[in-house]
Amino acid sequence: MRAPPRTLFFRLLMLTLPVECLVLALFGVWLVHRTERRDLAAFDDRLRIQTQAMLSGAGLGPEGGLRVDADLNRRALAPGGRACVLDGRGLVLWESPRGWFEAGGIAPYSHQVQEYLRTLRLRGADFRILDSATRVRRPQDGDEPTGPLVEAIVAQPLSGLLKGQAEFRERAIAVGLLLLALTAALLWAAIRAGLNPIRAMERRLKTVPGPEGRERLDEARVPEELRPLAREINGLLDRVWGLVQREKRFTAEAAHELRTPITLVKSTLQTALLTRRSREEGERALQEALEDLQRLEETAESLLTLARADALLPEGPRRVEEVSLPELLGSLAERYAAAASAKGQTIALDLHAASIRGDRAALERLFGNLLDNAVKYSGRRGTITLRCGPADGAVVAAVEDGGPPIPATDRPHLFRQFFRGASTRAADVPGAGLGLAIAAAVARLHDAEITCERCGGEGNRFTVRFPSPPERRAP
Repeated sequence: MRAPPRTLFFRLLMLTLPVECLVLALFGVWLVHRTERRDLAAFDDRLRIQTQAMLSGAGLGPEGGLRVDADLNRRALAPGGRACVLDGRGLVLWESPRGWFEAGGIAPYSHQVQEYLRTLRLRGADFRILDSATRVRRPQDGDEPTGPLVEAIVAQPLSGLLKGQAEFRERAIAVGLLLLALTAALLWAAIRAGLNPIRAMERRLKTVPGPEGRERLDEARVPEELRPLAREINGLLDRVWGLVQREKRFTAEAAHELRTPITLVKSTLQTALLTRRSREEGERALQEALEDLQRLEETAESLLTLARADALLPEGPRRVEEVSLPELLGSLAERYAAAASAKGQTIALDLHAASIRGDRAALERLFGNLLDNAVKYSGRRGTITLRCGPADGAVVAAVEDGGPPIPATDRPHLFRQFFRGASTRAADVPGAGLGLAIAAAVARLHDAEITCERCGGEGNRFTVRFPSPPERRAP
């Protein structure tokens, strides 16, 4: 079975159309009921007029008995009607047509000076019957008549009234269906017109962000109900365009960084092939090519690590375990002790008990990059200090070097991919400018913040602030 369309237009139409049908149906029922009650009230009023005319024709005869005006009664009786006049004992004084009262089996009124309306079925037809009684006025009576009681019974067939009501209901149904179709068409047009702003947004979105990435949805021209959506779309476009620009810049810089060692390797090998060299010179050329290839491999590995960290950022690190920062930093200090000793440097430790939950291998890469930079950029006989411990509700780890201070203008860009400052600090040491970018990516992966500041007169301090892990409850 084919599922119904799930468009917003169809849903709005299906929500409003049943309400419209219900309102029209209720209005039609009310109108028919009101009209039928009004017609029946008018029918009863005509019965009252006939009955009162017959009662007014009743009077006292010369001998004091009751008499009726037969001609008046016949004139008052509507065509197709039945009528009779009774005295207080229930004897028929006049009836038309003759014999219908007894043949119809109509029970006489209870001689109360009131009217009694009822509907009876006589000989297969429905009749509306009105009984009314009054006393005949005597000459000596005052305001209230005191003469004998006289009763008039008038019956009119309901066939004409029922037929008219049936025809009215049929007309009402036809008009209701017409109104339903007309209202549905108006609803269709109104909903389509109401959805025009969304279609306009759709057309506009086909042109954004444009070749320069500046085009956005105009929130001022969007209906108020759609402004939050337009605002979120513009924010999404800003983020997407930022990612696109970042990827473009990353691709261009990566291509540049990879091309340089490839060019050097190619140039070295071509020179070795085209010129006659001694065995020692050939080995030196091969050694230079291997060094360039090693630098190329390190750059590719750094790019891969950076891409993996960015890919894991939305979901967090995959291998999460309890990591002791004093143990981690102590093992890194032992690993880099030989490189530091070769430059006459000293690695000092100021480690306090602190642990975090994270990916141990990624954290080793983070602090390994910071310590590697510290060894590279610290001067001979410099001191490198590793610190860790709790501070201000967080877990803080820091790497301090003794190299030249990083200019304040370079610090906001330190953690950008391929950034290398124009200062002698960056120019004297070869590299691709990816170490700090990887460190920042790993920090973000662990919801941590990495910063750089000047440390004393000479040196720089790189600080990584981790959120404090939740306290464990005692069992």
